[in-house]
Amino acid sequence: TLNEEKRKEEESKFEEMKKKHENHPKVNHPGSKDQLKEVWEETDGLDPNDFDPKTFFKLHDVNSDGFLDEQELEALFTKELEKVYDPKNEEDDMVEMEEERLRMREHVMNETLDQQQFFTEEELKEYENIIALQESELKKKADELQKQKEELQRQHDQLEAQKLEYHQVIQQMEQKKLQQGIPPSGPAGELKFEPHI
Repeated sequence: TLNEEKRKEEESKFEEMKKKHENHPKVNHPGSKDQLKEVWEETDGLDPNDFDPKTFFKLHDVNSDGFLDEQELEALFTKELEKVYDPKNEEDDMVEMEEERLRMREHVMNETLDQQQFFTEEELKEYENIIALQESELKKKADELQKQKEELQRQHDQLEAQKLEYHQVIQQMEQKKLQQGIPPSGPAGELKFEPHI
C-alpha cells in the first residue's frame, strides 16, 4: 500500500539523517584542556603551543568580573556544537543544539564545583589558628591599653588631689597672713589689692 511505502521511505530517510548526524568530527569533553585549546586556536586564532589558561580566561571573561558566567561559558561550546549541528543540514535540530549547549554548561559547572574545594582542611585549620593567634594578640593589647588607661586615670586623679591640696594650703596661708595683717600676695610674691565692697 501507499501508506506502507511512505512509512518505509520516511523510516529510511530518518535512519539516513540519523547516520549523517552521527558522522561528525571528534567532540572534546566540555571544559577539558583539549576543548579550551581548540577554542584558543580556532576561535581566538592563537598558536596552540602558546596556550595559557590565565590569558584564555581573561580573553573570555568578557565583562571582566573575574568569573565565567553562563553566557561566557556557553560561548566556549559553540565550536564543539558546530561539529555536530549545522543549520544548513536538515538532519541537525537547532533546538536540540541549544539543549546540548545547556547540558554542556551544567556539566562543566557541576564538574568544577565538585572538583574544586576553595580551601583544603589543612588550609582552613591553619587560617583558624592564625585568626585565633591574632585575636589573642588583640586581646592582650586591649588589656594593656585598659591598664594604661586606668594608670593614667589614677595619675590624673592624684594630680587633681595634689592641686586641690595645694590650693587649700595657699588659701590657708592667705588666711593666716590676713589674720596677721600682712597684705595678700600673688604666686610670685607681688602684693594683691582687693577692692573694698
